Parts: sequence; structure tokens; C-alpha cells
Amino acid sequence: MFEFTKLKQLHLEITNNCQASCPMCSRNNHGLLNPNVSSNLNSWSIDDYKKIISLEVLNQVPMIYFCGNYGDPLLNNDLIEMIEYSVNANPNIEIRIHTNGSLRSQDWWKRLAQVMPKQHTVVFALDGLEDTQAIYRIGTNYNKIIENAKSFISAGGRANWTFIRFKHNEHQVEEAQQRAIDLGFEQFVLKDSSRWLMEPKFPVYGQNEKVIYNLEPSQYSEIKIIDNNIINNYETLFEGVEIDCHAKHTREAYIDAFGNVFPCCWIGAIPYHHPERHQSVKQIRKKILNQYNDLITSFGGIDKLNAMQHSVKDIINSNNYQSLWNLYWKENKLLMCTRICGKKKDLFSTPNDQFIQTKSLNND
Repeated sequence: MFEFTKLKQLHLEITNNCQASCPMCSRNNHGLLNPNVSSNLNSWSIDDYKKIISLEVLNQVPMIYFCGNYGDPLLNNDLIEMIEYSVNANPNIEIRIHTNGSLRSQDWWKRLAQVMPKQHTVVFALDGLEDTQAIYRIGTNYNKIIENAKSFISAGGRANWTFIRFKHNEHQVEEAQQRAIDLGFEQFVLKDSSRWLMEPKFPVYGQNEKVIYNLEPSQYSEIKIIDNNIINNYETLFEGVEIDCHAKHTREAYIDAFGNVFPCCWIGAIPYHHPERHQSVKQIRKKILNQYNDLITSFGGIDKLNAMQHSVKDIINSNNYQSLWNLYWKENKLLMCTRICGKKKDLFSTPNDQFIQTKSLNND
């Protein structure tokens, strides 16, 4: 693993709270909030942020992005103050925020644009137009997102529009892209979800855990479904697959809502997965969790990775951080790492959304 002086970017989960209820998100469990998340909600305070993201850290990293596994950064009330502190310490830092955009007032968005550094982007998750946005992004409001984006852009903010394509919104891609141009977004990013399990349908649950409709992939998507063949033969499929850690190449570290430092968000997500959410992969999830627990035990406990108790520099430079990741990639073969960063990705589906197109929009 690389040392602290090589660290290039930080991925921060300053809160694991979110007002949305996207069906494919791991927060969601048959229409209810995943209890592993709901019983462990946390948000950083500005004091937490200053302790974890010290001046030493800000002088080292050229880029910070606010996203996370389970939360929306805008639900942290100290977000703007965190950005002000970061920019004052390092005016050349780059800031990126990922959000559903359906929160806060227009004045708040104007203020956000004013405190951002020169190099910045807010990525708005807009998976459709007025009549389709909330089919997937349950709990969000298209018109409010657009008004917030307009306020941000008019105040000098730089914004991207990301659009996850499904059957229910595939007919709106061109119109959404044109709206993005008209509104002053800098990029339009088209994605396909690859979170399909067993069949090209994903049930959306309402009250009493009853299915109210199904999400379906776009007819233009080239999806790979995680089926019984993959589930039943995953150990054979993963055998001999070399792990090539993406975070190691990008020189990234991820810090979760409790201040724990990991190479990436995929590792940080493991202890909060709900094993009952998808019964077909229950045993795989159980093995992934057991491997994670063994890893944390090898570190001497999660406290050894906690940036509220140890500096980010000391954690990354520690002997265990420098050596254990390689051990768990090469010999102990973490299943999560094999799935995400295995070189033979054609054998199995990766769980992240697949980028189909990133179109730069000429706003000059």
C-alpha cells in the first residue's frame, strides 16, 4: 500500500443519513430502512471534520469528494463550513459533491457556490424528468432539484447531471440532455445500473412489504445478471483472479461516517449490508462479512483504523495498513475486492452503475 505522502484524494462519508429511498440502494430493505444502517446513523460535526481532515491532510491531498455509501452529504448541517475550512487551508483544493439535490433552500445553494474553490463540481442525480424522476429516486422532487441546480449554477457553481437509464425513462435521455444544456450543466453522464439479481426485474416495495411495481433495465442496456450459475459457482469463478486494487492506483482513501479509514467505499460498506435483503446471495454476503471481521481483527480492532483516535497519516503509514491489505488481496483473497477489482471482470457482474456516456456540454 502507498504511504501518506502519496495520498491524492479522499472520499468522505460525512453522514450516512439520506431522505431518499432508492430501491437498489443498500439502505433499502423491501421498502424499509436497512436496520444495520438505521441503528448506526451518524454525522460528522465541524469539529470532527477538523480533527480528521487536519491541516496536514489538506496540505497533502489535492482533491476531496463528498459522497459515501449510505448518506447524502447535504444532510450534514456543517457541509458549507467544512468546505470553507478546507478552501481557506488549501485554496487550490478540488471539491466534488454527489447528491440527489432535493434538499436545502435556494439561498443555501447560492451560498454553496460562493464558498466553493475554483475547481469544483456538484453531481446531481437526476434519473428522469418530472414524471419519472421519483420512480427510482423515491423521496426526491424533480422541480425542487432543478430550482436548486439553477440557483447553484447562476451563482457561479459548476454542476453535472447524472442519469441512470431504465425502461421507464429511456425515452427521455435526449430531452434530459437538452435540458442540461439549457440550464448550464457542464456534463451529462448516462449510466446503466448493473444491480440486477436473478432476472431483469427489480421489485419495488410499498407498505406491508408488498411489491407495487418492478424496475426494468433499458432495452438499450447491455446488462449482466447475477444468476444462479454465478452464485453457485462463485468460488470457482473467483479462483485465480488477481486483485488489482483501484484505490491503490488512484492513491485514494475512504473515510466512513464514523471516521474509519479504508482503501475504498466497498470495504467500508460491508458491515452494514443486510444479509436478508437478497436471500439468494445470503451465504456469499455472510462469507464477505466473515472475511471483513477477520481483517479487522488482524488490524487489532476497528479503533486502529479510526481517524478520530489516530491521525490519517499515522493510520496509513502504520505497519498493518502498509502490509495487511496486500495479504488480504493476494493470499486471503477478500471476495469483495475480487468482485470489484478482479482482473477477470468478464466472469461476473460488478455492482456499481456502469458509465455508458459522459458528454461534455459547451456552456461557453
